[in-house]
Amino acid sequence: MNKKYIFLDIDGTLVNFDGKMPDSSFEALEKAQQNGHELVICTGRQLSQVYAWLLEKVKFDGLIVSGGAMVIRGGKTIFHNCFNADELSFIVDYFERKQISYYLQTASTIVSKQWCTEKASRLFAKHGYDSKILDNLFGVTAIDENLINRTDVEKIVYYDSGKDVSEIQQEVGDKYHIVGYSFGNMGKTNGELSITGINKATGIFEYLKYCDAHIKDSIALGDGDNDIEMLEAAGISVAMGNATDELKDVADFVTAPITQDGLYKAFLEFNLI
Repeated sequence: MNKKYIFLDIDGTLVNFDGKMPDSSFEALEKAQQNGHELVICTGRQLSQVYAWLLEKVKFDGLIVSGGAMVIRGGKTIFHNCFNADELSFIVDYFERKQISYYLQTASTIVSKQWCTEKASRLFAKHGYDSKILDNLFGVTAIDENLINRTDVEKIVYYDSGKDVSEIQQEVGDKYHIVGYSFGNMGKTNGELSITGINKATGIFEYLKYCDAHIKDSIALGDGDNDIEMLEAAGISVAMGNATDELKDVADFVTAPITQDGLYKAFLEFNLI
């Protein structure tokens, strides 16, 4: 079998929403790599939010983080996109005026204001996540009351807007692209905002171009709406059994849920192991 480039979402695909990876998934990753295939994380998380234990347990060949804004292969950054001053100024002003809690993702940390963290914490508490659990899942948020001057923002997440993603999209315009928040089942009033044209598929194309590889040799696996572009782009697309209906609709194959050895079964289906 030709070498395949396997692009893997984290939350709901590699790791469940309690921050644990099934043993069968580790076995599948290890066997696929032994068979000569390349393993690449492809996540909405920024670099500092990728679990350290996961990177120690699996020697991934590359990482696509912040929803395609940063691409790394073999420890070398090969693509990096950040909001410019005008882009950041507009969107920060929008969230401030609407009093929508928002977090800025950078390579080194996630940044927000105190009022944002307090509002978002109340939302997560309703879903059973206290501050200690959140710090373990996402890392500690840095507080910066002067967010407008940052030059390192790769992506933005927002919470509890009171509006559907489509309504927020209409209000901010086509310079930005919004998808529903990919962590757990938290509804459509939470979202992930990127510069239009920067998404997981962008990261895959940049990665494959650097490797001088063809898109037909790529396989993408995910579970959330922020995985739609990457599944549409990949040579073979796999939705987890716990994926959103929208993602299942674009996938070539729907495997079992993460809790039922879905990753392992998908790797078997496509002869990766």
